[in-house]
Amino acid sequence: METEGMRELYDRNRATFVVENGIVSCVHGDTTDRWSTESLDGASLLCFLEEMGGGGYYDELIELLREGCSQKEIETSIASQEGGTVNLTIHVHVLSPGYAIGIIEDRTRKVETERELARTLKSLEDMKYALDQSSIVAITDRQGRITYVNDKFCEMSGYDKAELIGGTHRIINSSYHSREFFKKMWRTIGSGDVWKGEIRNRARDGSYYWVDTTIVPLHNEEGKPVQYLAIRNDITDKKRNEEKIRHMAYYDHLTGLPNRRMFDKQLKEAVQEAGRRPERFGVMFIDLDGFKYVNDTLGHLIGDLLLIEVGKRLATMVAQKGIVSRLGGDEFAVLIREIEDPEQMKELADRILKGFDSAFIIDDYELHVTGSIGVTTYPESGQDADTMMRHADLAMYRVKGAQKNQYHLFNVHMEESTGRLFDIQNGFHKALDTNQFHMVYQPRVNPDNLRIEGFEALIRWDHPEHGDIPPGEFIPIAEETGMIHAIGEWVLHEVSEQLWKWRRQGFSPLPVSVNLSPNQLLQSNFVTKVLSIFQGYNIPHEWVELEITESMLIENEAVVKSLLSRLQEEGFRIALDDFGTGYSSLAYLRKFKFDVMKLDRSLIQGISEESNDKEIVEAVISLGKSFGMTVVAEGVEEEEEMEVLRGIGVDEVQGYYFSHPVYADQINNMLLTKSMKTGR
Repeated sequence: METEGMRELYDRNRATFVVENGIVSCVHGDTTDRWSTESLDGASLLCFLEEMGGGGYYDELIELLREGCSQKEIETSIASQEGGTVNLTIHVHVLSPGYAIGIIEDRTRKVETERELARTLKSLEDMKYALDQSSIVAITDRQGRITYVNDKFCEMSGYDKAELIGGTHRIINSSYHSREFFKKMWRTIGSGDVWKGEIRNRARDGSYYWVDTTIVPLHNEEGKPVQYLAIRNDITDKKRNEEKIRHMAYYDHLTGLPNRRMFDKQLKEAVQEAGRRPERFGVMFIDLDGFKYVNDTLGHLIGDLLLIEVGKRLATMVAQKGIVSRLGGDEFAVLIREIEDPEQMKELADRILKGFDSAFIIDDYELHVTGSIGVTTYPESGQDADTMMRHADLAMYRVKGAQKNQYHLFNVHMEESTGRLFDIQNGFHKALDTNQFHMVYQPRVNPDNLRIEGFEALIRWDHPEHGDIPPGEFIPIAEETGMIHAIGEWVLHEVSEQLWKWRRQGFSPLPVSVNLSPNQLLQSNFVTKVLSIFQGYNIPHEWVELEITESMLIENEAVVKSLLSRLQEEGFRIALDDFGTGYSSLAYLRKFKFDVMKLDRSLIQGISEESNDKEIVEAVISLGKSFGMTVVAEGVEEEEEMEVLRGIGVDEVQGYYFSHPVYADQINNMLLTKSMKTGR
């Protein structure tokens, strides 16, 4: 309570003191040379008054201290060492029950003293006013019962003084802090130390507010705390800003789900907790199938709305079992804190996959996306956060490379393929720069006269460390990483250049079909790019056949239809690849105009004169021809398959029965004769 104004008085025959529960302390300055501050510091109030000549006022002061918030002025006289009399005035200002500030002055300089006293009292009043205006003030007894509150307390809490005084601070308890939090606070102030901290309180209307709190123990003559002075300052806005910053740092701005940073933090905490006591937990890495097509065709706004709905659906399915996080893009992660065994993670993965069966209704669109899920469990799949996430990612890519819309639980055997996957993911650029990719060509043959009708161009990757990497392994990864655009463009250039070379060698080139990736086809400038590539080599468009799969039609019907129409108008032939793989819909044959229908190997594998499959394939061939399409059977490997297909009228066959895919310089004889004289 000491101020600069008080210290100035110490040098002018003034003294100040503090009364705390009947004990005088903090005595500063001298009034006469009869006594010193050191001799009075720690004296009882009665001894102090008797020494000052004001012992008769003791009972009255004790009563004022008991009531609190009052003032008293005592005029006394004491003998000086020189034998004279010194007239003193003792000013006592009671701030709260048991607590007062006092000033002693020599009245021989009354006029000067009165001015200085007025300034001092004004300073004290200003201090109290400033404190009341800026801070919430409360005093409690030793048991925590409130004995005094200022108006600011009532304003912030919504309670009036009558409701607060006599009660405890439980009336504003928000249940935010733990019992241990308050136990530690009481241990601190109970031992006589000052406690400082931030507390969230609950106002009468149910709203919450934060206060920066300092609690000062007020001691009795034995030095034990008997009252507690609490000064609190409103920091609600500060805490709100901190929460906004924390939310921005740890939560995804689009979906409101925890972001990668928060997920990593939670995962590391789960690992630490599991290390302290034996327990299991699980992690899922979820990558959406088909999201990119929605984003590219319907725009980012619809894509964002779809991500929000996916996040909500995942959060609903996981519920209280764990947390769902959006890691970025169309990638989500799930952390399940406590599991009995890995089977629980499988059951949840199944439930999530079934949850994707229902369409997402976004504006006027009915959108279907699925998920590829990689699953890891602690400690089977790793014993640190980074390993578990890497293995979940690896398991997810195993699904992506297969049929998608499935889950895979990581096992130790997959670890062997981690290096290979990493090399594939990071090797595309180098493969393009160092000519690791190459093209092979497989003939398509008329089964009646064995005449070669065309070729299918197929990409291969001769990796310096892993050898031949099949397209079924690296193409899905190229799709996910976005490298499919560069690879697809490279293929178009290679096919154009090869057609140009055959033409310069004097061959009459046969049509060559090229597989298109969904991402490649949906580029905004795809048609322009294709025209530019083939025009650069002066290749007639009728020499080129572009193959697409049915999955493209399902996910991007309107856009694909427009693109195919433009390509056909430019003279390119369009082939529907992999017909019969499970997506087949007769409606697409009616809506789209295709030049070629290619039957998937699964339809004709093992076909014979006695099998029921023969009638199905015959019906499909008849259907394709009724729409004016050339029907090609892929994957023909056996002579019996060849004979049955010839008998039911297929237009062309392609497969190992005639030829494996071969390098361009190995098919010169084929181009000369344009026929396959013998099988195999």
